[in-house]
Amino acid sequence: MSRTVRGRRTGVVTIWLVVALMALMGIAALVFDIGRAIIAASEAQNAVDAAALAAAAQMPDSDAAAQQHLQTIVQTHNEQNPAWTVSVEPSEDVTLYYPGSTVGDYGPLEDDQYAVSVTGHIVVPFTFARVVGIDQVIVTRSATALAEGGGAGGGGILFAGETRPGIDALWATGSNLSVYGTMHSNTQVSVTGTGHTITGDLEYRYAYSINDEDDVQGRIVETGIQPYPLDYTWEQYANGPFDYTHNGDMRLQHGTLSPGRWFIDGDLRIQPAGAHLQDLLLVVDGDIRFNGAGVILDNVTMVATGEIRFNGSTERFSAYVDDLFAMSLSSQDPAIRVNGSNSETWGIIFAPNGGVVYNGGSQEVHHGAVVANTITIHGAGSSFRGMGDEGFGESRVRVSLIG
Repeated sequence: MSRTVRGRRTGVVTIWLVVALMALMGIAALVFDIGRAIIAASEAQNAVDAAALAAAAQMPDSDAAAQQHLQTIVQTHNEQNPAWTVSVEPSEDVTLYYPGSTVGDYGPLEDDQYAVSVTGHIVVPFTFARVVGIDQVIVTRSATALAEGGGAGGGGILFAGETRPGIDALWATGSNLSVYGTMHSNTQVSVTGTGHTITGDLEYRYAYSINDEDDVQGRIVETGIQPYPLDYTWEQYANGPFDYTHNGDMRLQHGTLSPGRWFIDGDLRIQPAGAHLQDLLLVVDGDIRFNGAGVILDNVTMVATGEIRFNGSTERFSAYVDDLFAMSLSSQDPAIRVNGSNSETWGIIFAPNGGVVYNGGSQEVHHGAVVANTITIHGAGSSFRGMGDEGFGESRVRVSLIG
């Protein structure tokens, strides 16, 4: 065979080898870009699964909270995975379903069922596929979560147990009331003033009154009588054990008391302004009264058969045991009275036989609830929040992914 023929054949083989290598490299490049798209799809699915579950857990108490929670989940995902940024447009990619609505691949929802569908998108830029004209691909994934049951855990951040008609058992006056959860009354509800924010339901039995129904982000619902969502009892605390016991009335002029568990068989009076007590369980078979402004009670739980009263502004309160700050078994109206503005409470206030009255604006319950026979809030700018981690006042629903 001549050298010329052999040279031609060698050239042909070389050309085909180059073509084959380029094809293999192209396939490898496409596999690389397709692999990135597969990873993006998995990241998008994880994000929308978590977002749908978080949003469904807020139903039906607050549509706004549902939207906020799902966006927070998406934002957290994007911060932790900046290479796979998921976008969710609330107006186009989020659908909220209510009882009676039909959810695709599931069917109609029953009376206690709610659902949230979330769609997320990730833009995946291609690297090697650009040579064939493919610059990027948009990966889209969806998830739907079902919530069963619902309502604010514990029956509502504000819960009034009075059942007689014609009584505004839950009565708030003044503007800019904020309730981050459900308000419930076994009789009537009256909310006057403007600029309110109620993220949960407003539940009433006989009648309700509110200037602007749009202030209620949940539902305005007529309900039947509900039992108290708490089971605190006198015996639970009065049976001890105690570190200290005092027979007869006690009057504190210096505003201090040794930390521990106290039983006082009589009234307790704390006179000076600026009293600061901490790490105390006070079980008092009588009245408790604080006279003076600036009272600070850190890690204190008070249980009394009589009235509990605070006279003065700018108090700070936090609970010591069982998330309970103050319980009065008195049938007085009010059984628990806060006179003065700017009180801040971390804990539950409970008056099963009487009323709770706030006189003065800017009252705040940061982490707890007010549960009483009647509740009256006089003054503007008060705020009530429940407990997190599925505690009192938070949404208690069973959520699961469907479809």
